[in-house]
Amino acid sequence: MMKIKYTTIFIDRDGTIGGNGHFKSLHDFRLFPYTVNAIKRLKANGMQVFGLSNQTHIEDGKMNYYDFFNSLLSIGFDDAFICPHSENTNCNCRKPKQGLIEQAHAKYDFDNSQSIIIGDRYSSDMQLALDCKILGIHVSTGKSELNSPLNNKDITEGVIKVKNLEAAVDYIVA
Repeated sequence: MMKIKYTTIFIDRDGTIGGNGHFKSLHDFRLFPYTVNAIKRLKANGMQVFGLSNQTHIEDGKMNYYDFFNSLLSIGFDDAFICPHSENTNCNCRKPKQGLIEQAHAKYDFDNSQSIIIGDRYSSDMQLALDCKILGIHVSTGKSELNSPLNNKDITEGVIKVKNLEAAVDYIVA
């Protein structure tokens, strides 16, 4: 079996690179100790690494878009794709809708079959991965979604379950 050469990695913020899966302000948000090194490892292996985040608190004025964007770049992401809208706005960019991936395609040349979405939520991150035919890697560090139909299986078609971002990177670069 031929191993896929991954070129593009999208990584969720809350619960995936730090925090507990619930919103934390930029001041209160804490990265997991392995996050910066994990991003560096992906980039050292020739991959583009992008932040991918829903941030309702931008629309409601509790966070500035550019401050949030720059906070992601400052930890090593090459770029970030952020939905600033609340669920009620009915935009096309709030995960699991495909707008953020469409924005990334408009800016960068990559193939979904050579991409990965790493995140802690089945209802948004993994659903987006499945809908875009991108490999999803679910980390168990963020919000627990016990009622998700995907939660009861170790591997489903298109989704791999791992402990954390560090284990996801181990899988990708192995």
